[in-house]
Amino acid sequence: MAIFTFILGFVFVAAGAGGLIASFDLLPTEIGLLYALCGTLALSAGGVTLAIGALIRRLDVIATAMRSSQNRDSWQGLPAATEDAVAPPQFEAPRGQEALEPAPVDEPVAIEEEPDALAEDDSVNENRSGHLPTIAEIEHALGEPEPSPTLVGRYSAGGANYMIFSDGSIEAETENGAFKFASMSEFKAYLAGARG
Repeated sequence: MAIFTFILGFVFVAAGAGGLIASFDLLPTEIGLLYALCGTLALSAGGVTLAIGALIRRLDVIATAMRSSQNRDSWQGLPAATEDAVAPPQFEAPRGQEALEPAPVDEPVAIEEEPDALAEDDSVNENRSGHLPTIAEIEHALGEPEPSPTLVGRYSAGGANYMIFSDGSIEAETENGAFKFASMSEFKAYLAGARG
């Protein structure tokens, strides 16, 4: 296959060179421009075809090397690497500094895994009554979503605006930003913490 590709590439190169040589005398005419164009295209095609032929030849050599049993035996006959055969890397120190020795490895250090924060804090999965929801409760919630809470009242005090909703939640807009509290007790605890 590679030989055929090389022959085809040389034919393209010869035809392109012939077209270019023939175009020299006819260049000012349309037929001369046609010869020059065809010669250039044939030379380009010849170069590409020769490159493909070289690639095919190289792939044939690689495939032959991989198929040879001598090559496979040489890979299988290599001794297995042991821990003693692997030397620790040696680093050269920059000029004016001491060479650093690698730290001796005595025993492998066990890394303690940090517990998953969500695994310990199940309050994320707790509902308002303080227990984890059951499958039936989840299916019921998915089937019939709770209606969104309605606004019960608004009032302003101390430069802040407060909105109280029917589910007991409170939204506060202060100069420090907007806050949302799930219940009145949570809001009172926030106020107590802000004062203290």
